[in-house]
Amino acid sequence: MARPETWCRLEDATLRLHGELDATGIPAFAAEIAALQPMSGPLLLELADFDIADGMAAVAAVNAVRHLARGRHLVLRAAPQLLAHNLYRVGDLEGGSLVLEATREEEPFG
Repeated sequence: MARPETWCRLEDATLRLHGELDATGIPAFAAEIAALQPMSGPLLLELADFDIADGMAAVAAVNAVRHLARGRHLVLRAAPQLLAHNLYRVGDLEGGSLVLEATREEEPFG
């Protein structure tokens, strides 16, 4: 998947992430997430077109979710399994303000 010109697209209360994040894309991705205007209220994070290529990218994605979840109810739709697993493993899904909806099943390599 080619690197997108932008990683995010905000439509009403839905933030769509797209592209394949790898270690080389982390600085631009993190800057774009940090530059988002403050949003209030619940937010749906649509991840159907977002992929994570490596471990460093997984850490950046977890940090982005934490940033977006601050002080709000955040629903992740179609999250990559790697992201969902890491959010569970570090305890970010406890408490109920961060919810996974329809985690993606990854295609097997072969």
